[in-house]
Amino acid sequence: MSGRSAQYAPWQSAAGPANEQEQLLAWRRRALDQQLPAAAFPAGTSAPSLVYLWTTMFVVAVAILGFAVSAQRGVLPAVVDSQRDVVSKLASGMQVEARGRATELDRTVQERGTTSDADLLTRLIDPGTGFAGAAIVETASRRPLAAKGAALPIDLLPPVLQSDKTVAVTTADGPALVYSVPLDDTRALLATHPVTMRNLRLNPDAGHGIHMITADGKSSLMQGANAVDAVHLPTVFAGLAGTDSPQSREVIVKEWADRRLVVSSAPVGESGLVVVSLLASELSVGTSGTKGVVLGLSLLVVTLLSFLLMRKSLVRPVRALLDQAKADACGAMTRHRAPMRIREAHRIARALALTSGDQYPPDRRWRPTVLQGLTAAVVVAMLWPAAAAALALQASDPTIPVQLVRDEENRAEEASNALGRLLDDGLATVSRVSQGVPVKDLAQADRTLDRELADEQRLRALYLVDRDGKVVAGAGRDPLRAVAPLPGEIGIHLDDTADRLPLVYAFNQRADGYAVVGEFDPDRLLGLVRRVDGRVRVVDAELRTILDSEGFRAFQPLQGEVARKIAVEVLPGSTVGQSTTEDGAPALVAASGLTAPETVAHLEWAVVLEQDVAGLRLPAMVERRWTLLVAGAVVGIALLTHVWQLYIFVRPLRRLSSFAEQMSDGTVELPVPPQRHDDIGAIAMCLEICRQVRHTGSARFGGALRLRGAGTDRTTVLARVRHAAGTRSRAMKG
Repeated sequence: MSGRSAQYAPWQSAAGPANEQEQLLAWRRRALDQQLPAAAFPAGTSAPSLVYLWTTMFVVAVAILGFAVSAQRGVLPAVVDSQRDVVSKLASGMQVEARGRATELDRTVQERGTTSDADLLTRLIDPGTGFAGAAIVETASRRPLAAKGAALPIDLLPPVLQSDKTVAVTTADGPALVYSVPLDDTRALLATHPVTMRNLRLNPDAGHGIHMITADGKSSLMQGANAVDAVHLPTVFAGLAGTDSPQSREVIVKEWADRRLVVSSAPVGESGLVVVSLLASELSVGTSGTKGVVLGLSLLVVTLLSFLLMRKSLVRPVRALLDQAKADACGAMTRHRAPMRIREAHRIARALALTSGDQYPPDRRWRPTVLQGLTAAVVVAMLWPAAAAALALQASDPTIPVQLVRDEENRAEEASNALGRLLDDGLATVSRVSQGVPVKDLAQADRTLDRELADEQRLRALYLVDRDGKVVAGAGRDPLRAVAPLPGEIGIHLDDTADRLPLVYAFNQRADGYAVVGEFDPDRLLGLVRRVDGRVRVVDAELRTILDSEGFRAFQPLQGEVARKIAVEVLPGSTVGQSTTEDGAPALVAASGLTAPETVAHLEWAVVLEQDVAGLRLPAMVERRWTLLVAGAVVGIALLTHVWQLYIFVRPLRRLSSFAEQMSDGTVELPVPPQRHDDIGAIAMCLEICRQVRHTGSARFGGALRLRGAGTDRTTVLARVRHAAGTRSRAMKG
């Protein structure tokens, strides 16, 4: 039976054979379209290429916009970021000191016992406490009842004096912090401490100065110089008094053509004191907007070329196949069948022609596979990120500004001072505890040590040892220190016998031979150095690593020629910064010797701080990061699109091509599985209809096989079964 023979249908009329054939084809097409799967997003073959096009165009827009935003003329963002970090660390350190001083003051008041008011005030203004003056006042009227030392600025305090509150005021001698502790319901203790700060390494060429502003708006120059005349300072500092968060801004000075004023501030807790950094910084042109446009347009050209290859390799062949397969499945005549340029599409088109009774044009030329075409599209897409990454990595290295080197030196000094204070405070705790531990009652000694350790977060273990170094009472975790006599009477010692961990402990020997030992917690020491941005390493005189903010094993040799050289230079007690390596490459490294306070100077440690230059917000680094980021995004999009097309469309199309090749060889008994519910599945269903027509007859034109089931399920045409009218009723009665 010919595959093109037409049968009588009830809708046939006397309109003529041509009109009848058109109506028949239209009916078959409607029936076929109702049963074939509709390839909506993301099932359509065009979905991956469109996703690739639109997402890459979005990346193009982001790249151009990113370069344009960073192309603004102004102060280097790296300098602004560094200044904000410096003042934030200064304010944070002052807040910690103020909190510790308030805690000691409160402890002194609680432990005064029967001490008279005069003796209490005398004890408070001892040179070791740091308080310049103290007074006992009435809480309601603030009338002084007793005073000692420098006069307190009572008239500068707020009308309502809150208990346990620290207030910043500006006196004739500069800013000061006033601490308040209630003594009873009617009296309060006030103590004043002048605001001081360690000497910073400022940049005199930039007129760098550090100011303090109190809540009343008064400012004081603490270090450095005024970058602008003093008469302009109220305008520059406007809005900074009472701020509660760190901030930085640029101020345009009309008289400066190539510089701007950088104002960075940070509050000291809730005291009302604000630390302000003021300096004049040179202007930078920022990133190149032209370079961003060139990168974006070149990416757009490559994207369009890759997109066209995807369309020619997959989308257009599948669409042409689907149109032809629907026509063949409906029994329509195709007078001219154009050869396909893709191998899989060519095989399927030839099978459609042969099963429909047509002669496919002979053509034996070589054709690429759909995988080869899509791979070529991906290779073209990868050319741009490869070239962009090569250009970005070969770009000239930036020059590190002097201001960043100075700020890095300040960070190294701050980390060194903070580490020294922590160790010294631990030694002070051990010395204080050693005076009150009852040696004759070891059970009571355990309770005392346990109570003291609960309030001391620096130590992991606190214990009492005898003359031979044997632990007789203790609290906390198991001691890491081996049983051995102590190395002296009092001090801080580094024991290198512990495995992988730095064993640092403080000790104080009593007159009776017993001693209290406190082992410092390595995690606490690491947490301290990790507060500083960048990689912080603490090394000893032999350049062995004691602490490393990025993870370490204790006593490993310090790595890096620049780090080793600068560590040796600062071990005697200096601070050094460096902006280049030995071969001239940019670097930002600073180191400071651990010499303060005197109790830690014998350790001969050095704190080495190293910043990743690639992470700085310098124009050259911003351009490099943006370029590499865009290149990485393009690589990810291209690979995702390729994998999407490979597993969702290429593999099913190749399987369908193998079935079509068998049908072209004359094997029409095996059914064609529907594969998927998308364009490839629709082609497979149409090919199966053509096979059934060739194998069974034209009654299958316009029909469809199942729309559900596994791809390996077989399809069989069953004969219609007709039942007598009363068959079912008789079966039910029976």
